[in-house]
Amino acid sequence: MRLLLITLTAATVSLLGQANDPNAAKVSVRFRALAFDAPIIGSGYLEGSTAKRLDISNDFLSGEQTYRGVPTIAFVMVDDLTKQAPEAPPEILAARSRGSAAQERARKASEEYTRLSALSAKATTGSREGQAGKISQSELAEAEAAQARLSELSRIMAEANKEADDAQVEVNNRQRDHQQAVAEAKNSKAGKSKAPTPAPAKATPNDKGKGPFVAPTPIATYTFPGDGKYILLFASAGNAKRIMAIEDKEGSFPFGSYLYVNLTGKPVEVRYNGNSTPIAPNGRAVINAPVANDTYAQGEVLTPGEDGFQIGYIARTYQQADVRTLFFLLPSDAGGHSINIKGIEERKQPDPVPDPNAGAAKGGKAAAK
Repeated sequence: MRLLLITLTAATVSLLGQANDPNAAKVSVRFRALAFDAPIIGSGYLEGSTAKRLDISNDFLSGEQTYRGVPTIAFVMVDDLTKQAPEAPPEILAARSRGSAAQERARKASEEYTRLSALSAKATTGSREGQAGKISQSELAEAEAAQARLSELSRIMAEANKEADDAQVEVNNRQRDHQQAVAEAKNSKAGKSKAPTPAPAKATPNDKGKGPFVAPTPIATYTFPGDGKYILLFASAGNAKRIMAIEDKEGSFPFGSYLYVNLTGKPVEVRYNGNSTPIAPNGRAVINAPVANDTYAQGEVLTPGEDGFQIGYIARTYQQADVRTLFFLLPSDAGGHSINIKGIEERKQPDPVPDPNAGAAKGGKAAAK
C-alpha cells in the first residue's frame, strides 16, 4: 500500500487538528469497503496527516483496513495528491502569471492590428486603382470599421505591454527580496545572527526532495460511533459519495449467511423454506444458513402491490460454510413486483500458518529440516 504525506486544505484541516490534539476522542476501527456504483480507483483515506491508498471495487470487498484516529474518517482521491507546492513564493508566481497574460493580450492585439492594417490598405489601394470589385463585400465592411478598431488595438497593445513590463519589474524585485531572505536565513542558521531561529520541522523519508502535497476536498466522510468492525458501502451522491455503514461485529454477519439490504424504497419480504423475514425500506436482515452446507438454497423476495405481496425476484445460491453473501435489493424499471438484485460474495480467508522457525529468532531451536 502506498503512503503519501500531505498538507491538508481547509476542507480537512479541522480533522488534522483533531488528530493532533491529544485530548481529542479517538477510535480504533477495522473496516472493509465496497463501491455500490462504479469502482473508485485512486482513492484513499486520511489517518492523521497520512493518506493511505485504497482502491474500492464494486465487485468485491476490499481487504480489511485498520484505522486509528478521530471518529470522522475522510476519504480522498490519493492520485490527486501529486501536485507539489511550488518552490517560488506565490507572490512571484502570481506576478509571472499576470505578465504572461498581458503578453498574450498584446500578442493577439498585434496580430489583429497587422491583419486589419493590411485589409484597410488593400481596400484603400483597390478603391484608388478602381479594383474595389476584387474585394468581397464582407472585407469592405470590415475595412470600413477597421480604422476605429485600429486605434483601440493600439491602446490595448500599449496597456498590455506596460502591464507586462510592470509585472516583470515586480518579479525581479520579489526575486531579489526572496534571495536576500534565503541568504539571511542561511546566515542565521550558521550562527552569524544572534537572533534565535525556530528549529526546522523534522523531515521524514517521504519528504526528501519533495514539497508538501496539496490535498483535495474529501469525496466522502463517515463518523464511526465507536470502536468496532464495519463494512462501508459507497454510493454516488452528485459529485461526491455517500457512505452507508454496516456494523460487522463478530457473529452479526457470519460466514454461511446472507445479508439482505433493501434499497427498493418499499418494504419487502425474504422467504426461505416457508420462513418469511420482513425488511423495511433502507433496512437490512441476516438470513442464517437456510439449508445444509453444499446444497442449493432458493430464496424468494416478495414486494407489495395492489394484489398484495408477490414474488419480485428468485435468488438461487449454493450454500457454503466459508462464504457469506451481501444481497442488495434494487428498484427495477420493469415495474410491477419486479426488482433487481446485486450479490457480492466474500470467502473466508484461511488462518495464517505459523512460521516454524519463529522461535529461532528469539533464541529457541529452529524446526528440523
